[in-house]
Amino acid sequence: MTLLAAFDCDGTLIRGDATRSFLLLLRGPVGLGCDLISLAPQLLAWRLGRLSTAALKQALIDRALQVTPVARRRVVLQHQLPASLRQQLRPQAMARLRWHQQQGHRCLIITASPEPLVQSLASHLALEWIATGCTDPLLVSPGRPFQLTTPNCKGPEKITRLRQYLGRLPDPDQLEAYGDSGGDRELLQASGSPHYRSFWSEARPYRPTNAWRWLVPLLAALLFLIGLKGIGTLSAADQQALRQATGRIMQWLPALYGLLAISYLGRYLRWRILLHAADMGRCCWADALGWFRGFALTATPGKLGELSRVQHLHTQLGYPRLPLLHAFLAERLCDAAAVLVWLAILAPQASRGLARGALWAGVIGSIGLAGLWLFRTRWHAIWQQWRHHLPHGAMARACGPAAVVSVLFWACEGLILWVLVAVLAPASVSPATAIAIYLLSGTAGVVSSVPGGVGVNEAATTLLLQQQGVPLGIALPIAILRRVFTIWSIAFLSMIILASRSHDRQIS
Repeated sequence: MTLLAAFDCDGTLIRGDATRSFLLLLRGPVGLGCDLISLAPQLLAWRLGRLSTAALKQALIDRALQVTPVARRRVVLQHQLPASLRQQLRPQAMARLRWHQQQGHRCLIITASPEPLVQSLASHLALEWIATGCTDPLLVSPGRPFQLTTPNCKGPEKITRLRQYLGRLPDPDQLEAYGDSGGDRELLQASGSPHYRSFWSEARPYRPTNAWRWLVPLLAALLFLIGLKGIGTLSAADQQALRQATGRIMQWLPALYGLLAISYLGRYLRWRILLHAADMGRCCWADALGWFRGFALTATPGKLGELSRVQHLHTQLGYPRLPLLHAFLAERLCDAAAVLVWLAILAPQASRGLARGALWAGVIGSIGLAGLWLFRTRWHAIWQQWRHHLPHGAMARACGPAAVVSVLFWACEGLILWVLVAVLAPASVSPATAIAIYLLSGTAGVVSSVPGGVGVNEAATTLLLQQQGVPLGIALPIAILRRVFTIWSIAFLSMIILASRSHDRQIS
């Protein structure tokens, strides 16, 4: 039997959900919102597990069709929906599909979406299809409601329908399956080459979604509120000064966020340099999003959010956990090295204390290594047990170029403070001074162990700006705005991306 490549549609071949796209095109956001309100009891029953997804889908589609003229339905089904679904096709999925077709494999879509919604897409891609049967949407009327004529093609039903369609279920080594949610679990488990949220050639089995997936976004939102609370505690005069400064800086937003974008592109470049040394993954959209989501909790003590990035990339992209942890630690070392380099150049007096601390850490580490060497026989067994946990030489060598990138993007973020001072303050500071103030205040925030350095970072920035001749009434708004345009903007954006992560509660 020819190898069969079975692709889920919603969330796998396309970025969205065919049923949701159909309803939005048919009713528009406002109309669909009204439909959802009218079906509030059914929605609540569905969320509580008292109503099946199939029953909810049937009710939603019937409601939308009953209030939409037949002519409008025909335009949506024959023209607008096919065009919309083609625009939602994932490039990685299309590349993998074309590869299967070039190999002469049999390819099909197997989806819970109703047949009329995906038929045109399957024909466009030259695919066979298995979908949920239903009455013709063009024939729905008050006397003939919309109904699903087959069980919802989801979960175990996908295996049943595939067996009925082919006459028998393919052997595992003859089935290559692609899916993105719990509704594809049985299909993926029946395949000898499953691809769960992956289009790489390597197999990737289904992994259930973490039941606590909303905990990280909620914590991120809490951290963002901490920052807002700090602004709320300002005096009325300081809040007025902050509002005025915000109004004056609005026209400079492209420049400020342009500098921030360059900085985070540098951070991602460093990440890829380190992961490339460990021969892990490649530069792609999924990798970049997984990396960026960790910044939702970057303000937490102990860098909990960035450690969560390690776990996320392990579970979602299949990267080995130990090399990811090595890369995370290498990033921190590169950050420390970049800060020391800049402070040694720009603020040598302030950097002496940090240098002394680093020197003592080096001395203590050297003594420890010497002790291990003296008692190497006793420690040999422990060394043999733990040596495979240590990073390999390629990762250490990659720290050189990664540290150079770190030096560059740390300076780039410091220039954000320089732009704010140049626009808002009567007394200007040089770019070098702005970078030094940025690094010193950031170091004070890190040492304080306060989440995000809230309060400590702003106070240090304000004090250092005053020493450069910037009045207090201007220095404090600058310090707050600099934080808004850096850490809190990034935390807010990554929080939004985290909140939109779930794929398991689709309409299908």
